[in-house]
Amino acid sequence: MANYVFLGPPGAGKGTLGELFCERNGLIHVSTGQLLRDEMTAGTELGMQVKELIASGTLVSDEIVTAMVAKRIAQNDICKHGCLLDGYPRTVPQADSLKKIFADNNSSLTAAVLIDADRNMLMTRLTARRMCSSKECGAIYNLQTHKPVNEGICDRCGSALYQRDDDSEKTASERLRVYDQQTAPLIEYYRKEGLLIITASKDVSVDENYSNMLKALKP
Repeated sequence: MANYVFLGPPGAGKGTLGELFCERNGLIHVSTGQLLRDEMTAGTELGMQVKELIASGTLVSDEIVTAMVAKRIAQNDICKHGCLLDGYPRTVPQADSLKKIFADNNSSLTAAVLIDADRNMLMTRLTARRMCSSKECGAIYNLQTHKPVNEGICDRCGSALYQRDDDSEKTASERLRVYDQQTAPLIEYYRKEGLLIITASKDVSVDENYSNMLKALKP
């Protein structure tokens, strides 16, 4: 059983590479965003707290996110197959909490994979994203790396694509600034732990970036 964390700036391709890695290695993909939605849908105590925070415009606390991650990691499928964490940890205190969560489940982190990328390419990717307007579909495209077959139309369901307000250049710059300030310190944290593996996301096919990542993971 293996457990991984994928690190890297917004637009580096963590989600796409993570999905492939899970599919091909039998790992459970753990997304903090999905955990939040699942808890709210199930109407759990944590879910109700999250709903109240979101309704009031307050950020969900580290304590709540960590509690949800701990609950998920303790479940049988992850204990059996291992997992890849998406969106957690984002800060060094969260990384400390994750270390304890794994220890409490007689497990540990196998590696923290840093998917790094050129900043100019990241800006292009972040501002080129297009979303499917159908909430049931929710497909995501990128005009540089993952174009729809027909311009402005979702390949999956035929709905119109649109650009989110937060995909502007100003917002993209702010997302990268926040990453540098809050999340980038995790790189040194995992380097000191001896768990850091670095791979580069380049302006090539997903398969080529995935292949390069696998080479980096090999001992």
